[in-house]
Amino acid sequence: MKISVLIPSSGSPEKLARCLEALASQSLARDRFEILITGQHEGASSATYRLIPSAGTSLAADRNALLGAARNDVLVFLASDVVPSADCLERHARCHESLAGKPALVVGASPPVIRLPDRLLDRVARETSLVSICSQMERHGSSLERDWTFRHASLRNFSIRTQDAAGMLFDESPKCAEYADLEWAWRVTSVRSLPVVYRTAIRAKHDHRIEPDVFLAREFSRGTHAYRIARRHPRFAKALFGRDICQADELRYSRAFVTAERGLAEQLRQEFFALADVSAESATAPAVESIFSEQLLLKRWTWRLGLVAAAAEAASETAPRTNLPLAA
Repeated sequence: MKISVLIPSSGSPEKLARCLEALASQSLARDRFEILITGQHEGASSATYRLIPSAGTSLAADRNALLGAARNDVLVFLASDVVPSADCLERHARCHESLAGKPALVVGASPPVIRLPDRLLDRVARETSLVSICSQMERHGSSLERDWTFRHASLRNFSIRTQDAAGMLFDESPKCAEYADLEWAWRVTSVRSLPVVYRTAIRAKHDHRIEPDVFLAREFSRGTHAYRIARRHPRFAKALFGRDICQADELRYSRAFVTAERGLAEQLRQEFFALADVSAESATAPAVESIFSEQLLLKRWTWRLGLVAAAAEAASETAPRTNLPLAA
């Protein structure tokens, strides 16, 4: 099997350079894979990759451009801020060869790069599922036959047979960007009847450090995009959230929750920001789990705040307008 590596690369040029450097040292023979990237990258050798033109309006638009240019048997999606292990591509190829007759979407491990000073916030992020489900998947990585479903289809280190992705494009709407990956994975798994499997041996370190303000801004954005994608793709949203989040009862609950928990959320917000100023070694493993459990309320509160805001915006856009009389 030959591989097309797809990297939408609008992020840090330095991180992309490290990713490309790691890809240049793969155990898989160089004639068995191609590297496709989007964006403009001065100083990088174009001999190592193909630069694919993209409208660049969203990550989804970049991925669609890369999909259209790929020409090999297996597609490997990588984020531009990962550093793949030397055998990453070889293991992706071997995995699909071993799955012959029962194809699947394959998610590889993306353990975080630990930066110094190592903060308690960083430790909570990597040891719990506050930020991502990677730690949860790693704990159960030995379950080779487990179908993790589309909900866990992270495209940070991910592969799929090209034939299974044929005709499946990402939704490029910027108002749904936070869920474009999962909506795409939902369509692929639904139409092709494919499982999502996790392979912990396929590794690419993720060089990304969260900051409190960025994390909370993203949770708010995820809440607003959740409402919009539920209006745009109701079947997907119901499969993801397990309910219709646009229903009046759901929105009433969210408004009441945001109002009732505002004081506690503000207290937790201050504690959350303080985690970035404390050493990772200052807490025991049980304490880290306790912090995670407490901060879940802030995460959910912020998400519902975004949901309520998007619903209010939609209501104002659809409200009838009254023609005011002209002044005398």
